[in-house]
Amino acid sequence: MHPVRTISFVGAGALASGLAKLLRARGFIIDEIITRSAPASKRKAGVLARSVGAEVSTLDTARLRCDVLWLAVPDGAIETVSRALAERAELPSIALHASGALNSTVLAALAERGVQTGSAHPMMTFVAGEPPSLRGAWFAVEGSPTAVRAARAVASKLGAKVFTIKPENKTLYHAFGAMLSPMLATELESAEQVGLRAGISARDVRRIMEPIVTRTVQNVLRQGAGKSFSGPLARGDIGTVASHLETLSDSPEAHVYRALMDYAIGALPVKRCDEMKRLLRKRGSGAGKRMSGA
Repeated sequence: MHPVRTISFVGAGALASGLAKLLRARGFIIDEIITRSAPASKRKAGVLARSVGAEVSTLDTARLRCDVLWLAVPDGAIETVSRALAERAELPSIALHASGALNSTVLAALAERGVQTGSAHPMMTFVAGEPPSLRGAWFAVEGSPTAVRAARAVASKLGAKVFTIKPENKTLYHAFGAMLSPMLATELESAEQVGLRAGISARDVRRIMEPIVTRTVQNVLRQGAGKSFSGPLARGDIGTVASHLETLSDSPEAHVYRALMDYAIGALPVKRCDEMKRLLRKRGSGAGKRMSGA
């Protein structure tokens, strides 16, 4: 396999934008940003293309003369895009997709045309704005040996690490990632709402959250959740937990608290577990009656 120098992207969302900018900064040539023919899609692709020195094209007009074609489109569109590309006379030798949940079989139409296919998903959150550094981050890769070698080479240039994921484990892997970032953000949002109802100002609430959240994440990553677990569940403080459940009972955040408490009882060093379980059941039935209007 010759060195990967030229990469084209299908898609111009946050992930494609972030990867394209990072790769351009590491010396790769971004040849094309391939998008749908709708005017809004082409405008969005144009913004990205100008920032990385690429051309804008569509599935019908793309040159596809890149070393690697990287599909960074919604999961539900990958197979359709693969089939559309497979109808082209000239194809790249390697095609990857960036889905965390799907494996390389969704690129079967391209594989049937002789393209080496694989998936390469960075375990990192990409949102609007400047892309995050991928130095030290991990890519999950799988697919044909040639595609995997190309993905490894690209990730290495970004300072990232790589591990091979079994194709049948991609959905579990993606659920793992969802719990590390969007679900974590959801839990922190629910905590923020409780803080606001406690009278903490919107200006201060996240500043108060930052030190404890940062320390907790550091502790868990260094020594595991069990040794990082503290608070009333760890102490077996039934009265405090009961007051939490009562105070939160009529709020959406009660469901978050109860779900986390339920999981903690089975997975972490919670004291007085049987009493905690009974408390959870008792408060749960009471909440159900209130919500039903009984």
